Amino acid sequence: MKPEIVANLKSEPHNQPKAQDRYRRVNDAVVIEIAVKNSRQIFNASDPAPFRERDLDDDFVTYVVSSIQEFPVQAKMTLEIFMTDEMDSSIDRTVVREAIRAYFEYESKLARSNLRKRLRMARFFFFMGFATLFICLSIARFITSLELNSEIGDIVREGFVIIGWVAMWRPIEVLLYDWWPIREQRKIYDKIAALEVDIVGAPSPLSAKS
Repeated sequence: MKPEIVANLKSEPHNQPKAQDRYRRVNDAVVIEIAVKNSRQIFNASDPAPFRERDLDDDFVTYVVSSIQEFPVQAKMTLEIFMTDEMDSSIDRTVVREAIRAYFEYESKLARSNLRKRLRMARFFFFMGFATLFICLSIARFITSLELNSEIGDIVREGFVIIGWVAMWRPIEVLLYDWWPIREQRKIYDKIAALEVDIVGAPSPLSAKS
């Protein structure tokens, strides 16, 4: 069973509420609220690893990440998980907090590794593109030096010039733009890993009677 997401949406039939209106605030901190039946719903049921090392549920991760992305990275935020059933005695709150922190720290390391690979690939593509541009411009210059004075010669010369610059398009795109989303993703993961996690469990039957 997937986690039930609680977003505190206001009942506005025609107007989409702004991010700052959809979340509760406590001491100037935005509270991301999620309700689950029990602590096991937070984790990926198909992962055989111990709970502290287990992957988190995909819906849980998606909701937390999308909620964090609605606010600036520097915004103060906390995560509150409400368990509608009695807290599982085999999984205490510390284990859940540690599992959430460890999961997003690991995702941050993966993003950092992907960023290094992307930048290394961008440098390689740039040098390959630059070499292709140099060769194509050299061929175009050689064709010009032949003084063919023909339409075919002009087309071939211009074709090599275009090929050379097209070869630089993708390396420049990778070097200047493609790595930014990975960097921003890593910042999001780092922020979630450092969030204060408050777990509110339903009272046990004994405590309820007392």
